[in-house]
Amino acid sequence: MKSTKKPAPTFEVRLVAPDVIPERLPIRQVNDVLSAVQDLASGRDPYEIRQVPPEKGISLAKVRSGSAVYTCVSRAPDEARINLSRVGMLLSSANGDEFEEDGLIAALRPIESLSDVAKSVGCRIEVALIEHRETPLFAIEKDAFHRISERLLLRGETTVVGRVERAGGATKMRCLLRVPGRSRGLYCNVASKPLVQRLGQHLYEQIAATGTATWIHRTWRIYRFTITDFTQPQLRDLNQALKQLHEAGLNAWDEIGDPDAFIEELRRDYRH
Repeated sequence: MKSTKKPAPTFEVRLVAPDVIPERLPIRQVNDVLSAVQDLASGRDPYEIRQVPPEKGISLAKVRSGSAVYTCVSRAPDEARINLSRVGMLLSSANGDEFEEDGLIAALRPIESLSDVAKSVGCRIEVALIEHRETPLFAIEKDAFHRISERLLLRGETTVVGRVERAGGATKMRCLLRVPGRSRGLYCNVASKPLVQRLGQHLYEQIAATGTATWIHRTWRIYRFTITDFTQPQLRDLNQALKQLHEAGLNAWDEIGDPDAFIEELRRDYRH
């Protein structure tokens, strides 16, 4: 019987801190770390794509005994190496030029997740290629996302006009807006349950949502938006609007036999 050769490991994920060992780590946090690294390796935006495509997935090869080191195999190893290397450049760059707009947003979300785990566990998370274990591609500590935010992100109040496509959520109140000029949907947080219920009553309708936005400063692309209230634009009947304009004074042209000659006369008077 032929034996199936195991694929060579691609990279390893390390949780580094005194006394951190696998047995003491909550399974949920280990899963969050590996999921976030998988998103970075595949370039997936978790808000846009529900699951990593099978051809880009990673699997756990082994856990080094007595340490929090997780060896991973990527089904697209070359792409994973490139994507993970770019994360290292992003963490040290000034403006995120290593990524185009959608790619930058996709990278920021798992970096934020890794920063949260590093803070809660009290560790540093390292990712290194198998062939260069001694030199990590990048290391994320508890303040990594905060430092990126100070360089790349701006925060303020704004209004966003878009069409409501989804509203609800079991654990977090969320809303999906389809915004003109944006190729992907805008996934928004919603400030309260009553508000998300109101949004649910306006599915597939245009709204003007007000709230707090976080922008990528070099493109003004919204990274995160929290809806605190909304209104609906009052779209009037076009025929009625034209009638009202006519009644407001546009009907005066009906009494002028030659509008062009009248305008020329006004110009002559103005020149004199």
